Amino acid sequence: MKKPFFYLRTRIFLSMIILVFISFLLIGISTNFQISESSYYYHELRLERKESQLQRAISYEFLNNKEGPNDSQKFRDQIFKISDIQNISFSIYDLKGNLIQSTFGENALNSISNELINDINSSEKNKVVKIKKIEEKQIRESYSNNEPIWILNFPYVDDDKLNVYELRSFILNIVQVYILLFVLAIIISYFVSSYITNPISEIVYKMKQMKIDKLNKKINLDVTSREMFTLVSSYNDMVDQIDQNVKQLSKSQRELAWREMAKQVAHEIKNPLTPMKLSVQNFKIKFDPKDPNINKKLDEYSKTLVQQIDVLSSIATAFSSFAELPAQKNEKIDLISTIKLCLEIFNERNVIFQSDLVKLEILFDRTNLIRIINNLVKNSIQATSEINNPEIIVSIKKTTKDAIIEISDNGTGIPNNLKEKIFEPSFTTKTKGMGLGLSIIKNLINNYKGKISFKSKKGETVFKIKLPLS
Repeated sequence: MKKPFFYLRTRIFLSMIILVFISFLLIGISTNFQISESSYYYHELRLERKESQLQRAISYEFLNNKEGPNDSQKFRDQIFKISDIQNISFSIYDLKGNLIQSTFGENALNSISNELINDINSSEKNKVVKIKKIEEKQIRESYSNNEPIWILNFPYVDDDKLNVYELRSFILNIVQVYILLFVLAIIISYFVSSYITNPISEIVYKMKQMKIDKLNKKINLDVTSREMFTLVSSYNDMVDQIDQNVKQLSKSQRELAWREMAKQVAHEIKNPLTPMKLSVQNFKIKFDPKDPNINKKLDEYSKTLVQQIDVLSSIATAFSSFAELPAQKNEKIDLISTIKLCLEIFNERNVIFQSDLVKLEILFDRTNLIRIINNLVKNSIQATSEINNPEIIVSIKKTTKDAIIEISDNGTGIPNNLKEKIFEPSFTTKTKGMGLGLSIIKNLINNYKGKISFKSKKGETVFKIKLPLS
């Protein structure tokens, strides 16, 4: 899931600001359009008033002039007088388009086209207004038919100086109002967005502080919407549910820990009991009071039993004190002699010891070392129990920094789907000889800065232990 760039509060805030800005923009556009339309109608109405005034004034002079408009100097003078009074130049044409009188002087057109005359006659008001631009000025040129006598033509310049001034004043005032409203909108949007998202922010803050191992606090806020009330209520219900689940989980974990401890203790006790049983059975079979080496054999038998009894004692001590299994201590031991003595009880089980070394000292707990060897050899015996010619080899080598112990067998091997699990505490499979003790063995070796690894295939499994030299 992609992380959003904006917070909800920011999105609400920006949305409100954008809406206000768009509304102001639309109001400005519509205002400008309205002003432009008003200006257009203003000039159109003014053109009609000018035209009406000229038509009335010309009609009055024309009717009072008995000599005719083409020859009467008095009519010509009155036309110029009207032009001066109305402050506008104009031309008068007959219905055929020929010039009668004009105040334009030499710039006046002598005639107008038949096409224009037809346009005038076909219009509803008998009038045509042509709009053109000269430089930056817009000019409306009006041609109106005053039947049955003449056609009046005069130009009208759209003078927007007053309108522009009024428009600028209006825009300046409205911009000031808009700026004030925009600032108020920003402030209001900020507080509204904060008010809306405050419960959500509180939930986010509480969820970041939520811990499984402590009592979580509920949210106590006054909300005004059903959605926020539902959200806060759901969070508070979740807190109650989590606290209840934590209590149940803690109880289950304690029970599981005790069961796991019991499994480990039972497993560790069984490991030394097996070689002790084998040793007693072997001694009973081979016991001969007349044997001249009986005292030596009895001494070795006693040492073997004492070693295994020490292992049982350390397990019992660790369990009674709720400490690690077993309590660890550093002591300088001879790896060769200790492992040889440990393997004495397996001499009838095709267990072979190999090493070119006579003595190899390391810092390790003797009891833990015996437990490790017993466990791994016992696993190899179980792995080779179903083959005809079992062979288990325990070898010791030495490198510059480490002592290397290898325990190999020619058993059935470890399946590929189980290789990643054999060091897990919950893993066990009696058919392959991999019990709970492998997880304990790994922990013991790691505590002494050592390493344990293995390679396995059908017919060959090798466990390799590297322990640092003293």
